[in-house]
Amino acid sequence: MSSTIAPVARSPASVELVTRCITRSWSRSAGVAAAPRLNARGRPYGVGVAEAERQHLLELLSELKKVDAWVARMDPSTRPPGPPPGSSLYGDDARTHPYELSHGAWHALSHAVDHLNCLHVLLKDAQVIHMFAPFSLVRAALENASAAVWMLQPLSRTSRVCRRFRFAVANIRNGDAAKQLAGLEGGRPRDVLMDEVRELARRAGVTAAEATKKVGYQEIVTSAASALGQDTAAIPFAWRLCSGISHGDFWPTLSAAQRTELPGAPPGIGSFKVTANVQTLMYVTTFAVRMTGLGWRLYDQRSQPPY
Repeated sequence: MSSTIAPVARSPASVELVTRCITRSWSRSAGVAAAPRLNARGRPYGVGVAEAERQHLLELLSELKKVDAWVARMDPSTRPPGPPPGSSLYGDDARTHPYELSHGAWHALSHAVDHLNCLHVLLKDAQVIHMFAPFSLVRAALENASAAVWMLQPLSRTSRVCRRFRFAVANIRNGDAAKQLAGLEGGRPRDVLMDEVRELARRAGVTAAEATKKVGYQEIVTSAASALGQDTAAIPFAWRLCSGISHGDFWPTLSAAQRTELPGAPPGIGSFKVTANVQTLMYVTTFAVRMTGLGWRLYDQRSQPPY
């Protein structure tokens, strides 16, 4: 696992952080009488993970084993052609073409699975627990899984279609902003794409205002959390925690990581050794895995005929 040495001011004065990262690794075979394997830094595997942390790590790996089946499902050679006629998702696609709901949900789930698979490979095969990076992977997985659940969740077709249009409009706006920054030309203008969505929404019984209303991940994650049947505050908090770590905010580093105070700091400064909190990583990853599982279940449920 990674750790950092962080001097933190004890007063409201400005805070100066000087970090030094140390990579430590774990091994499932630690304790076996054999020549120790060495990681990239030449240190033996199995150091740096306390017994309590090891149990959390094993639970984390157990949760991530679910990802293997989803990775296999994403294989293009095994993927079904699409929702069968008569299913509710087939009807949703007919009303949202060329922004098919099934395509949007599958795309989001693919992103969630890919990030979870990356985390699984990092922990299981590389056997390294980085201090911050895993939370960025979990954030991406949780956001995308929540997006799929958010689009598929409503019982009303009109609501599902409306959410798909809102998600498509967010993509149009973000894509246009990126095109402007890069100074690119060509492609269909933003106004044309927006008018197309408005017309599709009108035909589907959705007002233009509803179809083009801005949506962000705070709304998406909060709504999806209610569908998962969890504490409506726990999953959004996990998402905000992962986002804060991804942005390099101080508050998740100081509140969610494990800290050990070190001696020798100047007056008014606290010097801490900060290490990854395996238990916290296990909890937030569990939320992301279960949200992804719910997304697949909803996708399959909406794909069942007859409607």
